[in-house]
Amino acid sequence: MIVRPLEPRDLDEVVARVQARLANDARRNHLLSPTFSEKDFAVALRHASDQTWVADENGEIVGHLYGAILKSPEYGHGAWMGPDGVSFESEDVLADLYAVVGSNWISKGALEHYAWVFDRAEDTAPWYELGFARMHVRGVLTLDQRRRHQLPIGYRIRRGGIEDLPLAMELDQVLDDAQRRGPSFSLFLKHASRPEELLEALEDDEVHHYVVESEGRGVAQCLTFPLETRRGSFERTLHVSAVTVLPGHEHRGVARALIDHALSDALDAGFTHAETNWRVTNRRAASFWLQYGFRPTYVRLHRTIGSG
Repeated sequence: MIVRPLEPRDLDEVVARVQARLANDARRNHLLSPTFSEKDFAVALRHASDQTWVADENGEIVGHLYGAILKSPEYGHGAWMGPDGVSFESEDVLADLYAVVGSNWISKGALEHYAWVFDRAEDTAPWYELGFARMHVRGVLTLDQRRRHQLPIGYRIRRGGIEDLPLAMELDQVLDDAQRRGPSFSLFLKHASRPEELLEALEDDEVHHYVVESEGRGVAQCLTFPLETRRGSFERTLHVSAVTVLPGHEHRGVARALIDHALSDALDAGFTHAETNWRVTNRRAASFWLQYGFRPTYVRLHRTIGSG
């Protein structure tokens, strides 16, 4: 078996492998969309042929690997693999692919490696053998009913706007501080958004900023926006993020009522699903989202080269 760059003659086989892999994911988890355009994927793969490798065993394709190299203030200089970016017949095939492709990423300075993998033990185990660890979970919820949890007396929900930028920055920092505490210990990652990023979000008509007030002061928030098309996600999916409640206002049902309000609006607007992500070490967040009804689909695995 050899690992070599993708060639035009490999396209049909790789497309078929990805289609079969994603269809199998959707069969195992109804919260994943089975929709897959072979034509669109083939075009995208052709444009990324210089970033895609295949495992060739006696002229037969037995695996492929693609990773987009990106730079991020939060996640560093890294290579990102999506659910459609990898296929392999065995753990040895994955190991051989990663040995070659990972070396290429490292030579380009990409030392942070990320992979979205179906969240089942048999799917994640081969990656653990390569030094990857669980980082974030993608949770999905079907929007099929209005949710009506009431806020405690003295609280109210309103839509935010650009005038709420200082509040959004304050609450974003609260979320960042929470990530730095144990057991997450994200001490060297800056999660808080820059002011210009938050302002851009608040000015975007598709972004909804929800604020909970108590005695005239904002004490909680969340942001929602339509999710861009991506593998495994349904077309009308709303992403929920930046859910934060100020200390002193927690454990009163504020967050649940806030999400209820946002998702009821989404249902009225024609969305069929909601998605969110949480860090696996953030046990409070994991407990909240799971109790709310979100269910894991994919897990983001991570490895830092040089850390073990």
